[in-house]
Amino acid sequence: MKNENPPIPDISRLFIGAGNEFEVETVFAKKGAVSPDEAHEFDEVLVLLTGRLELELGEDRQMLEGLTLKEIPAGTRHVIRVKEPPTKVVIIHPDRG
Repeated sequence: MKNENPPIPDISRLFIGAGNEFEVETVFAKKGAVSPDEAHEFDEVLVLLTGRLELELGEDRQMLEGLTLKEIPAGTRHVIRVKEPPTKVVIIHPDRG
């Protein structure tokens, strides 16, 4: 039986601060990789370095490519779908407090 689940991006995390309140994620993803459908209690800053992806923010879908910066406000449901590799993303959570 063929696995129907898309691959999950490869994520490395670095936590900084006395309470690990600052987090930086580096993301490397293959074509077709999909992030979990999630929302956070803190703001998130997504920096696309290379590749092309679809960013779903609530009901809105946006195609991002090349060097792009996108803010994801706290409480916003989001999903990232990789469309063109190599996709490299840095995600910053400046205050996980």
